[in-house]
Amino acid sequence: MTQTELNYAVVLYELPIEKESIQSAQECFKNVPMLKEVLANPTIDKKQKWNIIERVFPKEMYGFLKKVCELGHMSKIDQIFEAYTSYASEQESFICAELFYVTEPSEAQKDGFVNFIKKEYQCQNVKLQLVEDRSLLGGFLLKIGSVEYDYSLLGKLNHIRQQLIG
Repeated sequence: MTQTELNYAVVLYELPIEKESIQSAQECFKNVPMLKEVLANPTIDKKQKWNIIERVFPKEMYGFLKKVCELGHMSKIDQIFEAYTSYASEQESFICAELFYVTEPSEAQKDGFVNFIKKEYQCQNVKLQLVEDRSLLGGFLLKIGSVEYDYSLLGKLNHIRQQLIG
């Protein structure tokens, strides 16, 4: 995969285009290989290429495909879609988590939290944001989306309080 293909993949991922439209365009190229040849052919007029794009592909894809065509990279469209699929999968296996603490964790402890999250959520990338919170009294509170892993002293005290009341 070249840097050019990766650049197009990143741009495509960041554009506000539904995944279904991208998949539909990819299938069009796969099912009709001549499309790529025609759109990559420098002897065919740009207006004719634009007409083909507007007749065949989802509207959301027009701008992207026209730009790829205009810059002379349509011959690489299969590799661009392949790079897009790889990049999208990498980006979507990313988890953000917040770790609330009283005493800042060591690097080894941070690595332990990251490894736990990777294993528990089956992801490759974790962004761990550290937040000091003295109200916890000790221990830690790990928040991942709406899920909380509360191993703080405050959490334990609240749990005991609930048991005594209920």
